Amino acid sequence: MLNSPSAPTGNAPLLTIAIPTYNRSACLGELLAMLAAQNLDTQSEVEIIVSDNASSDDTEAVVAAITQTGKLHLRYHRHPENIGANPNFAFCYKAARGRYFWLFSDDDLILPGKAEELLSHLRTGEFDIVYATSYGFRQDWQAERKRDPLNRRFHTIRSARTLTHTVNLMFTFISGIIVNKQRLQSIPHEDPAKFLHTHLVQLGWTLPLLRDHRRSLVLWDRPVAGRMENSGVYSVGGIFGDSLVSVAAACLPDRPDLVRILSSYSLRRWFPSVIYDHRLKPDTSYDIHKDYESLHRLHRRNFRFWLFLWPVFKLPLPLANLWVKVGAVINNFLYIAHLPGFWRKQS
Repeated sequence: MLNSPSAPTGNAPLLTIAIPTYNRSACLGELLAMLAAQNLDTQSEVEIIVSDNASSDDTEAVVAAITQTGKLHLRYHRHPENIGANPNFAFCYKAARGRYFWLFSDDDLILPGKAEELLSHLRTGEFDIVYATSYGFRQDWQAERKRDPLNRRFHTIRSARTLTHTVNLMFTFISGIIVNKQRLQSIPHEDPAKFLHTHLVQLGWTLPLLRDHRRSLVLWDRPVAGRMENSGVYSVGGIFGDSLVSVAAACLPDRPDLVRILSSYSLRRWFPSVIYDHRLKPDTSYDIHKDYESLHRLHRRNFRFWLFLWPVFKLPLPLANLWVKVGAVINNFLYIAHLPGFWRKQS
């Protein structure tokens, strides 16, 4: 039982996989069973933490059943009350004692053998960030499995700009980012708790590693399966507009070039498709006009807002759809231009 965010003493494991959870016992059980089937030394090399945000379902029983099999050793903590998602993320970070820290969503999956592959890299190399690419699934992760279209395995990246172009907004996807916590603790950085109100607290332990970046790893074979349409409704403009820019600026005060890369990508590629999807399938709980006002205020001086995003907000749906598709083609060419050699099988 884990009773406080203070990490226990003793030899630090190589990797902590921390799973914040709330009322998703079925998804959590599937994830833990998949981890239990992998060849992981969870007594010394890999630490697994489950931080339960006061679930009202059978989460505790699911964890106990997995533990009793003896195939997975983990630390389980149950908060007496729901403290919110981001405070739970921060709790996991503080509790982790691994050299590397992987915050992983309770409804996503680490595919068979992929945790073992990750460990083989971590044993032999030193990385600031590991980006585990992913694919989305709705029902059956096996039937919907997608692999890298170029059949790449991994790339090592030394340039912070190249890594930012590669990962872009996926820095916010908790299940896809593994950070070198030991390295972060050796360099100046803001306390991640400062960003709890932004709903992007995870960037507090990720983006500072770009400031003095040495070497990172990209795992191209999509080792993570992300469950789609399972996150609820949230303010797209508020979180990935205002919050993203403010957190990035605070974490990278002397690297405005990296902040611009993140902001530019969101305007060119991410926001157009998301806004179009919201227009196509209206949800009364989502305020698209509020997002337009937020993004217009924040990015009205950026030509990318007017070129890529404004038409998606304002044009009739058929034309907005065409605009998104043309923009996607343009962005594919820009991706190639920014990442020379991206097609190589490995480096």
